[in-house]
Amino acid sequence: MLTIRKFAELAGTTRRTLLFYDDQNLFKPVRVAANGYRYYDYDQLYDLSFILELRKLGLSVAQIKALLDANQQNELDQQLHNINQKIDTQIQRLNMLKQTLTQRFSQENVVKSLTPVNEPVIINRSNQQFWRSIQSVTCTDEEISQLYQDFYQKIGTLKLIDKRESGFMTTLPNCEAADYETASFCIIKEVSPIVSGAVPMVNRPAGEYVAINTVNTYEDVCHSLKILQDFIQLHSLEIDQTLWQLNLNEQLASKAGSAYMSLEYRLLDQ
Repeated sequence: MLTIRKFAELAGTTRRTLLFYDDQNLFKPVRVAANGYRYYDYDQLYDLSFILELRKLGLSVAQIKALLDANQQNELDQQLHNINQKIDTQIQRLNMLKQTLTQRFSQENVVKSLTPVNEPVIINRSNQQFWRSIQSVTCTDEEISQLYQDFYQKIGTLKLIDKRESGFMTTLPNCEAADYETASFCIIKEVSPIVSGAVPMVNRPAGEYVAINTVNTYEDVCHSLKILQDFIQLHSLEIDQTLWQLNLNEQLASKAGSAYMSLEYRLLDQ
């Protein structure tokens, strides 16, 4: 027979683990001497190895005890089937994480300009598709938080780290800052190759856009919208009614937006 130290070394575990399993009546030594020393048999290695593997899969001591106590073959098979389903779920999650990280590292590392702010420019945008949340009703912190949570639960929270465009699609005709507080909007995230659930999508057409960078506060956004409106009127530009508010950083700071944002309107053909 083996002492607890020798048996722990043989099994690739620790003395503390064996003491814990003994205390929980999960795995006990074959003999406890009068001096309290525990002794194990070589044949116990096989049961312990099975227990250790189940623990690695995340099963609790109580779950393993129930599994080992299952005397009926059908009950044992059902419990193992449940374990197998959990493993499949873990594998799917890990595969999704690997795809997301691979996609992130393969993307071109484009550093978006944070300065200057409040200087309107005309830029060219390529065609992009976005997933979109449901339309907002109010602009309260509570509603934005709920929209954000529901949206990313549907498309997958891993989309938060894939570096693709995100922000808001806001219905704000004529770039009217006075209407911004009550404007209807939805949260958007650029579509990625990784398959997601059934979520509505919206297309942002390629073309020229008039844009302005701003600090993401209500006062700053309204101020930037007024500057942008003056620029549009000065140059006799015609714009679409949709305001695209795009995050300039993947770290969100306030109201599901980054500290700095780009406000953009698509120019209509004139």
